[in-house]
Amino acid sequence: MCSRWIVGSKNIIKHWIFQTGWFLTIALFCFPFLTSQPARAADEEPGAGFFDYLPAAPEIKLPKIDIPFWTDDLKKARRAYNRGDYSRALKFFRRESEDGNMVADWYLGHMYRLGQGVSRDPAVAFSYYSRVVESFDPEEADNQRLRISVDSQIRLADYRRVGIASSGIEPNPTMAARTYLRIASAYGHPAAQYALGEMNIIGEGVAKNPQQGLKWLTAAARKRHAGAQAMLGDLYWSGRNVQKSETRGLMWYVLAMETAKPEEDTQIINRYNELMSIADDSVRLEAEARARVWAEQFPAKTGN
Repeated sequence: MCSRWIVGSKNIIKHWIFQTGWFLTIALFCFPFLTSQPARAADEEPGAGFFDYLPAAPEIKLPKIDIPFWTDDLKKARRAYNRGDYSRALKFFRRESEDGNMVADWYLGHMYRLGQGVSRDPAVAFSYYSRVVESFDPEEADNQRLRISVDSQIRLADYRRVGIASSGIEPNPTMAARTYLRIASAYGHPAAQYALGEMNIIGEGVAKNPQQGLKWLTAAARKRHAGAQAMLGDLYWSGRNVQKSETRGLMWYVLAMETAKPEEDTQIINRYNELMSIADDSVRLEAEARARVWAEQFPAKTGN
């Protein structure tokens, strides 16, 4: 039963005690932002709305015995998930979750977050992502397991930022910002960079610093994060915190459409259609041309 994974707020909070530590100094804010290259896909690479980024290479130590990354049931579940057969995927993912498989927990977190084959339930999603984070090892030698662990930390920070009323989790943007900073600094994660960019611009959970926010957004946009590109588009279209430029604003939305996910980014898609309908032909043509140039320099990864 999924309900047995939903714990009280005090139990959930203890999963995140380690997040409040700052093991990186704030000086990392000032370092140049490097553009990471996409990680090479494995034969059985996760694909459930995965945030694409290149983790820092862990220190190699003696090999350790561990559970297989992809069991037969997990492969069946993933194939069912990818073809949209969520009821079948749910059955196999739950079976693997019972055996403590973090990959299954990660997928189940997505399914409850998005309402795929189940009713959307942020509290259950939070619980599954928490299970993944419980097994987080910063020295994990398996690149895929490390990526899943980091991705789950981002998902939990997203929930922490806004809170989950149904499970008594109060909004805590300050704690979320600390997690985003740690993940952005250690792994160059575009979702964390995007969140920090937005929070710095509006002063949420951190002191208001629009210029620092623009740096974070640009770092995420170079990794083709749809939300970061769309926010830059809105800023340039309106002239807020930057010099107004409808051409640059629309350019960012053209780029955002290349990486937007229909199931998660409906606002981006609707805003793009709105701007395209009101933009002059000259603005639209120049924006599309600029977007092609940017995309050649920072191509979007496909097939994830």
